[in-house]
Amino acid sequence: MAATANSARVFLAVDPPQEWEESLTILGAYGSLAAAQYAVRQHRTRPPYVLETWRTTQVQEWVGDELRTTWTYSPHAGWKTEG
Repeated sequence: MAATANSARVFLAVDPPQEWEESLTILGAYGSLAAAQYAVRQHRTRPPYVLETWRTTQVQEWVGDELRTTWTYSPHAGWKTEG
């Protein structure tokens, strides 16, 4: 079903699968991009993410059941926009 003007808009902070045995983990749902990005940066200061600097974390913008944009955060490269 396509998103409409009345569809819910949410920003999900997620830890995407980065190894073959992992699955996507939702870290939180937020009403704004700024809040979600802040939460991702705060999450990155907790173990095991402090020790695993190679891992990336994402913020996904969903409108209804459509994934609109993904922002990927890497401690070394900062934020990168996809989609």
